[in-house]
Amino acid sequence: MDKVTICHACGRTMDSDFFYCPWCGESAASVGTSDDIAARIDTVCDELSTMQSAWTGSRLVRMDAELGNIERELSALLSGTKTP
Repeated sequence: MDKVTICHACGRTMDSDFFYCPWCGESAASVGTSDDIAARIDTVCDELSTMQSAWTGSRLVRMDAELGNIERELSALLSGTKTP
């Protein structure tokens, strides 16, 4: 096997000269090269990284707001005044 492709139906590797996947019988027309799959995986990983960064940012904002509330309540408790 000189050039290997991956079957999109079953995910197994196969020779690029095959017309059908020997494992599941899927047509080779729907089979992509390893480079195609690597590019798709990179795209998905980039999207996940962007989503994770956005989620982390929003979580930090919520934590900062909650910390501010806790600090105000603690200051009020220590000073003997009532919190609003």
